[in-house]
Amino acid sequence: MKLLNLLRSLCELVFNDYRIESIKRVARKNNSKLWNDLLKKLKHNHEINIGKLSKLTKNGDVVAIPGKVLGGGIIEHSLTIGAVDFSQTAKEKIYNAGGKTLLIEKLVEINPEGKGVKIFIA
Repeated sequence: MKLLNLLRSLCELVFNDYRIESIKRVARKNNSKLWNDLLKKLKHNHEINIGKLSKLTKNGDVVAIPGKVLGGGIIEHSLTIGAVDFSQTAKEKIYNAGGKTLLIEKLVEINPEGKGVKIFIA
């Protein structure tokens, strides 16, 4: 059991390193201040509830979360959210409001300049 947990931790570490490197490549290639700022914030474990995001955003916003989005609260408008991770409840609430969830590196990939993206931390 301990060996299995150790292997899972190592796989997550490699995966996270790969994810960070992919963001770094895009940030360097496009000289994007936004994605460079995001990389600095990824060093901490941020968490934000969907209810707080709802209060700080408007319909159609695109946001980047350098951490995990949690399902606390209510959201009634559509958002596109790129984050490190999402709770299952947060995903359901975002989809039910007409929004989209993306892993943070996918958001960086589809918007390499970071135009119109807002970074939120809790």
